[in-house]
Amino acid sequence: MSVVIVGGGLMGLSAAFHLRRADPQVAVTVLERDRVGAAASGASAAGVRVMGRDPAERALALESLRRWPELDRELDGDTRYRRDGGLRVAVDDAAWTAAPRWVDEQRADGVPVEVVDAREMRKLAPGLGPQCLGGVFCGIDGQAEAMPTVSAFATAARRLGARIEEGARVRGVVVERGRVAGVERSDGTRIACDVAIVAAGAWSATLLAYHGVSLPLETRALQMLLTKPAEKTLAPVLGCFDRKLSLKQLADGSFLIGGGWPALITDDAKNEWEILDASVRASRTIAATVYPATAAVALARSWAGLEAFTADDVPALGPVSGIAGLLVAAGFSGHGFALSPAIGDILARLALGLDAHDALWHRLCPDRFLEETR
Repeated sequence: MSVVIVGGGLMGLSAAFHLRRADPQVAVTVLERDRVGAAASGASAAGVRVMGRDPAERALALESLRRWPELDRELDGDTRYRRDGGLRVAVDDAAWTAAPRWVDEQRADGVPVEVVDAREMRKLAPGLGPQCLGGVFCGIDGQAEAMPTVSAFATAARRLGARIEEGARVRGVVVERGRVAGVERSDGTRIACDVAIVAAGAWSATLLAYHGVSLPLETRALQMLLTKPAEKTLAPVLGCFDRKLSLKQLADGSFLIGGGWPALITDDAKNEWEILDASVRASRTIAATVYPATAAVALARSWAGLEAFTADDVPALGPVSGIAGLLVAAGFSGHGFALSPAIGDILARLALGLDAHDALWHRLCPDRFLEETR
């Protein structure tokens, strides 16, 4: 049996690792258009959270977070993961009033979140701004680092025998008599395979359209800011109700600031973007409101990643009706990083015809909004 994975981001690399670990006899090839992690995966804020997720992906997130504490051992690598919790704060009365209902709805699905008042909140994160009224804490949330995690998955997959080809652009999937027969490169050469996994991020829709499969994905560029190192004071990952904020302090003291502020896409085909001054200012303003220490630290660099968003902001995961052997993992809508261990395991199981934990992904199946014009 042979499997070709289109896309060398975290989802594709995780699938390659899980496939080779499950069955060393399966030939696995990963085709990456640039270099592994060059797009959204390497540009990620690298949050590892279950708090605040859509109900359709909560079980999947809980399964992934169960895996993260042992992931470095599984990969024999260093993702720089740590579990110091996640804290989402309220900076206005409306958000603070709504917090208990928000918590109750998630706890009903097994998400271990709790309301914390101003005093408890500041024990968890001393130095929060005076506008922070209280918050919601999730003790199993945490963070890793993007490129170290990509590298750990890539190295582990290669160690197990997966072939990873960089600079390998793909034109589309080859389909014969209603099933996958191979993958065609941009130069016209074909690689025969029994299963093709399209995990190509923002470029997934184009590849699927090659055979008339219309997957509604919108590409957005999301900005990330990294400051120079500062005194280490912040442990949990900070977010904010009704504001775009993801704030972490890395091991060297640098603050990593994200949350979904837009950058300008200048050429999506070439993965090119431009940072917007307005987004930088807005991102730094909310970060300083929640955690004033960030205001005094200069920026070291900024970047963006091209992300594929679905209409309902949860991913498309699973088989495509009408094409046997075609699997999709796309549209992670800016919050797929944490899901990568479980996603790779599910894709491997689906490819191998094993029990794929349907309860974790059935609500994410591409057929929920797929329009086929074949």
